[in-house]
Amino acid sequence: MSSRTIIIISLFIAVAMVASVFIYLYRGQVDLLLEQCISKITTCGNILNEEDCYQKDFCESIYGPTCPTCQDSEFKRCERISAQGLVQIEKEKKLCSNSGGEWYRNKLGNSCLCGSSQKFDKTQGCISK
Repeated sequence: MSSRTIIIISLFIAVAMVASVFIYLYRGQVDLLLEQCISKITTCGNILNEEDCYQKDFCESIYGPTCPTCQDSEFKRCERISAQGLVQIEKEKKLCSNSGGEWYRNKLGNSCLCGSSQKFDKTQGCISK
């Protein structure tokens, strides 16, 4: 082997080691960045699975009856929540926690759980019934 080949192989190994250390140290941040990037390009309308739709905070599940005369409900589609809707949800979430309530999210939507003698008002938070 010539000295030139040894230098090239040594540089390759050094770069591989530095890259491995970088990946090891920053994998949490890289995963977070990837998740944020994916959430920006995800179109909720392309999600066909109810559980996948529920996992995305920026999507909401749309339910409807299984037939025109049926009273039951099934997952129909997934839709993106508008920017105004997301702002409103964050406002209500903060108002709920500041007034002593507990924010609750399930597959059918968001709500604030107040005390037994209280109800949630979208402008005041948890208030007496």
